[in-house]
Amino acid sequence: MQKVLIITYYWPPSGGVGVQRWLKFSKYLPENGWVPIIYTPSNPDFELTDLSLLNEVPQDFEILQSPIYELFSFYRKIFGGGKASTRQGIVSEKKQSSPIEKIVIWIRGNFFIPDPRVWWVRPSVRFLKNYIKKNPVDVIVTTGPPHSMHLIGLGLKNKFGIKWIADFRDPWSEWDVLPRLKVTRRSMSKHMKLERQVLSGCDLVLTVSPRLAETFRPHAKRVGVITNGFDQRPTNVEKIKPDRFRICHVGLLNETRNPEVLWQVLNDLCNEEEGFTDDLEIILAGNVSSYVIEKLMSGTLARNVVNHGFIPHSDVFDLYQNSYILLLLLNQTDNAKWIIPAKLFEYLQTGRYILPLGPLESDANDILKAIELNSFVEFNDYNQIKNRLIDLYMKYKNNDLPEPIKGIKQFTRRQLTADLATLLNEIIAEG
Repeated sequence: MQKVLIITYYWPPSGGVGVQRWLKFSKYLPENGWVPIIYTPSNPDFELTDLSLLNEVPQDFEILQSPIYELFSFYRKIFGGGKASTRQGIVSEKKQSSPIEKIVIWIRGNFFIPDPRVWWVRPSVRFLKNYIKKNPVDVIVTTGPPHSMHLIGLGLKNKFGIKWIADFRDPWSEWDVLPRLKVTRRSMSKHMKLERQVLSGCDLVLTVSPRLAETFRPHAKRVGVITNGFDQRPTNVEKIKPDRFRICHVGLLNETRNPEVLWQVLNDLCNEEEGFTDDLEIILAGNVSSYVIEKLMSGTLARNVVNHGFIPHSDVFDLYQNSYILLLLLNQTDNAKWIIPAKLFEYLQTGRYILPLGPLESDANDILKAIELNSFVEFNDYNQIKNRLIDLYMKYKNNDLPEPIKGIKQFTRRQLTADLATLLNEIIAEG
């Protein structure tokens, strides 16, 4: 069995999407001839906690930990500005920020490059140098964001020359939040310099989507794509119609994902279609911004909205199964073309209808077309959204449920991990 050292900031009990990719890979790597060794902080300052994910960590895993000193977290406690003031996607939800918040955001963007976890890089390189000298590994994997993890990989690569994969779940210098962090030209130059050192220094850049891969290709030796996926799990074999025309969204729902035209269409259908108001229920779960909630609850749809807030990942499948439509939203930003929400893959195995909103020219839409599902609808296409909803509502009234989707085995976590193992073996074979 060969060994792979996985350096990740997010690990259970951290919640959210960022932790699941390498938790799932690690779970299936041993059956593909690779032993995962996890390196993660002992005292991270992550935003979401999901204790249910601890149940997915095998008892025999070797997990290395060292303390992290997050200076920016200390700064927030002293000067104000909670996690929400710098959280991805939430930083822009307020139209007017307080002077303190503006200072905190500017400091976050220009003094902590590439991110507030940068102070963990040097201690981690020292810690892992000592470990690797006594316990050799065959490949190192770093996964970001936070992209400071890649700087740890760079330091170890320079010291030992070990094969190294840099896994990018999101962009670095092209991250659409950087402008909202008030990053200066000088700071952006530093971001780009560090990014290119990582891209050129690693043996493989791994990404989650084809279009994101293309942004890295000019500066990397080799680029590979392994999407996120889903764990196969028992689903209801009986086709049971939900008791409401229930539209469900789980995950981050912020200002850039807020489907205002969809809300307008639903409001109009409540006025136009007999019985629609009584049948409709909108289920929200996850990190939903106050901006979106205030907009919804101030309108006529307020009586139809149920907001669960953050729930453990193990509970989301009950929401899926009790819904008629699963809502898939891409960002209304330029980078939406490469975003493939991790929930898409979980949606595919539920046997429920999916209503996808976002650009037609996107990796997510390419997946839907490849497995012959209805394509995305543009966010602001009122008529198309309305027609799609009317069609689905008629299906609901006629007790029509979709057939299981074919061609999705390629997106199971087990298959994706086998694909990862193939890449690991190829890197080792290259010498």
